[in-house]
Amino acid sequence: MSGEPLVVGVLYVLPGFDNELVVRRLGDCPRPVELVVATYEESHALRTAKGQGAPEAELRALAPDMSDEARDMFARAEVVLTLDVPLDVRQVAPNLRWIQALGAGIAQFNPKRLREDGIILSTAAGVTAVPIAEFVMGRILEVWKGTRRLEQLQQARTWEFASGRTLAGCTIGIVGLGAIGRAIAERAGAFGMRVLATRRRYEPGMTSPAVDELYGPDGLGKLLESSDVVVLALPETGETQGLIGPAELNLMKPGAVFCNVARGSLVDEAALLAALYSGQVGAAILDVMKEEPMSADNPLWDGKNMYLSPHSSTSVDHYSEDLAQLLASNLLRYSRGEPLINLVDPDLGY
Repeated sequence: MSGEPLVVGVLYVLPGFDNELVVRRLGDCPRPVELVVATYEESHALRTAKGQGAPEAELRALAPDMSDEARDMFARAEVVLTLDVPLDVRQVAPNLRWIQALGAGIAQFNPKRLREDGIILSTAAGVTAVPIAEFVMGRILEVWKGTRRLEQLQQARTWEFASGRTLAGCTIGIVGLGAIGRAIAERAGAFGMRVLATRRRYEPGMTSPAVDELYGPDGLGKLLESSDVVVLALPETGETQGLIGPAELNLMKPGAVFCNVARGSLVDEAALLAALYSGQVGAAILDVMKEEPMSADNPLWDGKNMYLSPHSSTSVDHYSEDLAQLLASNLLRYSRGEPLINLVDPDLGY
């Protein structure tokens, strides 16, 4: 290897993340790589405020103090693997050229502002696709097979037949056919379900091997009307915030299941609660909410036929290893001047 060292800051240390695995994967990297571990982590409240475009004064009031270790790392780094970057990232990190995000959601980074600062951004989309898809299918089975009722009967020592519903032959509609959406589609198809999906980057005639019918964003209404289960798996952008409101919920089949593993900002939660109590929506599976963590008095806790989880659809058993593999692959691409995996288009927001 030759050339200037490539300083890579690892700013959010995950359990099991293996720096050595990254280094081993860089055997033929054109530049020597130096991994520098530090810590910089913002609160969920600040990330949410950034994603919603809150005033700068509000953001600065929520900003954490930066340790000397993190400040020194930012001063040297050309690349960072992180969940957060400070508001004045260009001033703090004069050499920074690329941010590898830890997750698929990147609203807190403000990609257009990064572009103005000459910084590119890539996501970890796909790293969590399989566990999230497994979670979605598990929750659908929980709803339609009535496992809550079975558990109640067991606890009451009551021998009472309780029948569930068959997935095969039913229709699932996936809003957002990215890595997570495709993984859900593949597993739903294996259960014999008919799969519909929408995707932003759609051209007439486009198909997907995992999907029976594929639409552009303007096909959302048709998907809602046709689906027994609707799953949101699309990015949070200015265009997708508030995507599902009263009108969209009323388009759904009466009694259909609604599932959101995207972001809470995409859904009008008050309208969803009303649809649950009216029976228009049969059950709601929510792994993401507008308020995270949820306060004890949030009405979602007690929603009728509500299946809540605290942003837990992913699994951590392979996350660190897969993230290290992705970072290594992208470092090789970056060093060779090749296109990065999951490079964000600032105009699209993902």
